[in-house]
Amino acid sequence: MGFFTIFVADGLSASDYRRAQRAGPNFVSTRRRDHQEMLVSAGFDSVEEIELTAEFLDTTKARLNGRERYRDEIIAAEGLATFEEWQNDSRAGASAIEAGLLRRSLFVCK
Repeated sequence: MGFFTIFVADGLSASDYRRAQRAGPNFVSTRRRDHQEMLVSAGFDSVEEIELTAEFLDTTKARLNGRERYRDEIIAAEGLATFEEWQNDSRAGASAIEAGLLRRSLFVCK
């Protein structure tokens, strides 16, 4: 089995943890070790993690830049408030990734 996940980095202060939760997707409250523990407790005996945080940052920035490139079209289709919300969310996410608060990995299990 394999799956991608975004999670809060280990070892953060309470305030950084809250910042990571606010900047990430709704499900981002879990930590990496939670995934590893759950997989082992589910009976998987070989759990490999492939770090993809740099690619996650690249994708987040590309999404931000792509929406900026098509700003007028997106605003016409979705409205200014939605466009601004999406951009603000992406900026907050990129900032949290760059600060080491959010990570993304691929977990592969047998």
